[in-house]
Amino acid sequence: MRQITTWDEFPTVEYIPGVYRQTVSGEKAMMTRIVYRGGVTIPEHSHEAEQIMLVESGRLWAMVGDEKAEVGPGSLLVIPSGWTHAFRQVGDEDVVFYECFAPIRLEYLVGFKGPDPSLDMIRRNLPG
Repeated sequence: MRQITTWDEFPTVEYIPGVYRQTVSGEKAMMTRIVYRGGVTIPEHSHEAEQIMLVESGRLWAMVGDEKAEVGPGSLLVIPSGWTHAFRQVGDEDVVFYECFAPIRLEYLVGFKGPDPSLDMIRRNLPG
């Protein structure tokens, strides 16, 4: 993988119905480009990784902890590690947003194009 690239270099994976993800990752941080299409609802969940989202287009209902709001282009959502959050597409327009995660989410590397960052973690933990 080149260090200067475009999203065109990364495969799109439909990882749940109506949710399309592209992923790029370094060793400690990761970014995804997500498209919601066809009335997507993501139920309440949480994860270890901190998450920052930037909405590029479309509208979402979002819940982060106790805060709930409808968000659109330019909205930023900051989701601390372990916080419950949920999303629902509002309207018929595709929703496009970008997410950054730290630490990286290894399960998101399905379809990843480039070196597997977990190999460096494994190498660092080998004796000798």
